[in-house]
Amino acid sequence: MKFTNNRSRKSDGLSGWTSWVCRSVLARKEMFCGLLIVVALVHMSGNDLSKSRTLRSPGSKQHDGGDEVSGEGFDPEKENFDTVAVDCSKEEQHNDYDPNDTSRLDEILDRVAQSAQVAFDEVQYNVEVSDSSENILPPGCDYAKENIDTSKKYDVCVVGAGLSGTVFAERTSELGGSVLVMDVRPHIGGNCFDYIDQKTGVLRNQYGSHLFHTKIEAVWNYVNNPRSPPWKQWYHQKYGIVNGTYVPIPVNILTVNRLFGKNIQNEEEMMEWLESVQIPCPKCGCRNGEEMAKSRVGQELYEAIFETYTIKQWGRSPREMDASVTARIPVRSNFDPRYFADKFQALPGEGYTAWFEGLLKHDLIDVVINTDFHDHQEHLEQACGSIVYTGPIDRYFEAKGYEKLQYRSITFREERHYNTSGFVLPSPVVNYPGTEVPYTRAIEYKHYLHRPSPHSVVVKETTSDEGEPYYPIPNERNKALYQTYKDLAIELENNGKVTFVGRLANYKYFDMDKALENALQLFYQKNWYKFYMGEQLLKYKRHIDGKIQALQEANTHTKRCDHPIYTGEFGMELRVNVPWAYHKTLHSNCRVQTLGVKGSQYMYFFSDEHTIVENTQRKYAVLPEGNPFGSDVVHMEDFPHDTPWTAPPFSDFFRRRDIYDFLQVKPLVFISNKYVVQWKHKHPDNFLDVELLREVLTYLEPNYTIVYKRSTAKSLEDVDGAELIMEEKDMIRTEFPNVVLYDDLQQGITNVEDENLLLFGIMSLADKFLSVQGGT
Repeated sequence: MKFTNNRSRKSDGLSGWTSWVCRSVLARKEMFCGLLIVVALVHMSGNDLSKSRTLRSPGSKQHDGGDEVSGEGFDPEKENFDTVAVDCSKEEQHNDYDPNDTSRLDEILDRVAQSAQVAFDEVQYNVEVSDSSENILPPGCDYAKENIDTSKKYDVCVVGAGLSGTVFAERTSELGGSVLVMDVRPHIGGNCFDYIDQKTGVLRNQYGSHLFHTKIEAVWNYVNNPRSPPWKQWYHQKYGIVNGTYVPIPVNILTVNRLFGKNIQNEEEMMEWLESVQIPCPKCGCRNGEEMAKSRVGQELYEAIFETYTIKQWGRSPREMDASVTARIPVRSNFDPRYFADKFQALPGEGYTAWFEGLLKHDLIDVVINTDFHDHQEHLEQACGSIVYTGPIDRYFEAKGYEKLQYRSITFREERHYNTSGFVLPSPVVNYPGTEVPYTRAIEYKHYLHRPSPHSVVVKETTSDEGEPYYPIPNERNKALYQTYKDLAIELENNGKVTFVGRLANYKYFDMDKALENALQLFYQKNWYKFYMGEQLLKYKRHIDGKIQALQEANTHTKRCDHPIYTGEFGMELRVNVPWAYHKTLHSNCRVQTLGVKGSQYMYFFSDEHTIVENTQRKYAVLPEGNPFGSDVVHMEDFPHDTPWTAPPFSDFFRRRDIYDFLQVKPLVFISNKYVVQWKHKHPDNFLDVELLREVLTYLEPNYTIVYKRSTAKSLEDVDGAELIMEEKDMIRTEFPNVVLYDDLQQGITNVEDENLLLFGIMSLADKFLSVQGGT
């Protein structure tokens, strides 16, 4: 620890920065002067800014902005750099490219090393300097224990109390499952963990700044979980020091004007300038980070902002790194100062740890900290129904003797500035892309949500190959090695015992929202149907009944209009009588009253008053008089399109949007098979037999979530029919255990209305159906 007193502050303080900005304002009317500029830029309205354009390499798909260090928002697996996979061995090398020439890398590393001691010894103003290892970290909750209760059994055991593990724990408890969550660290929250600094009273992160942003509405809805405190809107903005000058990061018009003395005024001029300096990649695509960066910003901006920063961050030349590393860094063609362009940008109002604490506080969840899963693995494999593993994948398979995967780690240098009511830095984060200092960035946590304090904490980061794993290193060696580990993981996952989820288990950097989305998708793929069973079905029923009541109360008309009952075939009622009634609710100034046989309650969800006619069974009947088709039966050559008939929005009304959204990675297919004796036929003529069904499931299962339904509840059948034995369900249970059998979902349901509600709920999640009408 080092403490110095009452010295003059370096020129990177707020006053010097504000002075420069104010001088610039005279020529730029878009900005405000004085200290308010920080607030103005950070909280600038997202309406106009959302129109910003993010530049892309020629031949690549557009991508958005990222995290301070890693460039959040880019998923290399989803990008389509058109010719990246093409053989480049015969391509001419651009810019005298020599993969063995390390002179430029050595030069930059030497300059960074020389600056390290200077930076550490620089004169500070009333500052206490330490490293993060001296911090006392609270557990983050009052219910965590430090020992596993070996007498207990759990439905799910979660290894890691970070984002991915917490999602599985919270969702499992919501379904009534018992959960053990353990973490080797002394707290919950993973790398998002924050706490009140004991010396300054500032809410700060322990493992670097975390800024939530997303375009994914389902993820935004999930983080606003009622178990946890609310979130507050926050637009992130930061600066970088380039050649001694503060410039906006990511690159925008102001950045270029400031660095190169330009006077660019609009997007068209910015695009024209960029096109004049860009160095196209070879025809086979951008082969590395250097070529990618130059194809986007040219030589001068590459050297000023990209090159040295990448070397400091990764310890490797951009030439050695995958093209995705520099492709993910945003470049703007306008004046937008925000780092992210996503629709939802916010911070948890009481901090990330409080958010985790709320999600994990549940009677069915036990939290154990300071506990290494691998010390208890043998016991837990017996005590846990299944294991969700979010730790390093190479650590899980350590006994196999393979090499270790490589990561970059972070070293934190902390500066506590006492008796400084203002800010030390001009923005929450300042990047250092040059060789002047060894740090990659500095963070002043007091900026976030403008929390007042008479003191401040500034944390400066450097990266290295030693220490805790933070960032997977995307090079060919690690990609190949990870595939070896992934194959081992898939074998375990297929057995249903272990699920590997998250950044370390998938050896992939995830943005926060993508980590949440990935965990939620995996959870719902395995468990979605449980939200329609037992107590969960009753909760769903209360939800739908509440929506129906709201619709009825919204109709203020007093006049009543009746609608005829139909007691014939279910299919004819659904195709004719129901849409006819719905059309009336849309176009008649009255309260529509409907009647129906048992099982019709939710067919007429839109009705202002639906009455079940007891002891009335379905039987063949012609359509009611005055029906939209003007026909006794539904079979006709053409549909009368000008008729008073409107299909009700069944899918929208009954769909659980959260489940539907997270199933889209493997969309739901509903297969309805029919194999009964009816209509006086001895055998059905049209159905999926066992062999054909096996072929269909084999084809669909890799890409789809599947529900299979054959039997129909007796209470819902149109006519009496004898179901035949086909033995396909035994085949499905044995060969396709991930296929959901509808029989299992309807077990225990005795109410005919609930039978139909279940059917509406499940089918509303599907966009694709395979239906075979057998029996005739």
